[in-house]
Amino acid sequence: MDVSIDIQKQLKEISEYDSMESFRSVYNYYYNRLFSQALYYLNNNPDYAQEVVSDVFIAIWQSRKILGKVSNPDSYFFIALKHAASRYIAKNYKKQTELLTENLPDHQASNTFTDTDLLDRELQAKYKVALEKLPPRCAEVFRLVREENKKYSEVADILGISTKTVDNQMNKAVKILYQELKENFFSVFF
Repeated sequence: MDVSIDIQKQLKEISEYDSMESFRSVYNYYYNRLFSQALYYLNNNPDYAQEVVSDVFIAIWQSRKILGKVSNPDSYFFIALKHAASRYIAKNYKKQTELLTENLPDHQASNTFTDTDLLDRELQAKYKVALEKLPPRCAEVFRLVREENKKYSEVADILGISTKTVDNQMNKAVKILYQELKENFFSVFF
């Protein structure tokens, strides 16, 4: 039996009959895949990823009456995950430096095409434009930390500035990038 037909059937049973058994099947089918993708969005932090995936399944259960109309379950679940991760980042603004700078799409990514590439193409283009809006020193610090994976102390030594200045420049870069990209990160799916 085709898995997508089975998933469609499960979604219809959840939608029409509030079937916990079908919901459990869908949960088991998608959990590991969603968790892996959530790790990507949330800096490989399993606690954050688990929380976001749980949020997705809670939201899906709460909106279960529309599940019977979902024509592409994979897209539906992965877009829901992306938006839940975005909302999680927004709610946890203090952790945003860690989350935002580590999980923006790499503008030097290869041409390999995956499921998430379709979702990230527009964001990737806007990310490149946003990077160009950073002041020169800020961009240099951001590039060394983000692209070359240097520690703040290494960047301070290279540029002859204090680690506090590196931290300030990174915070400035994140704020600018956040302002430029927030509409893309925080649009609501449900």
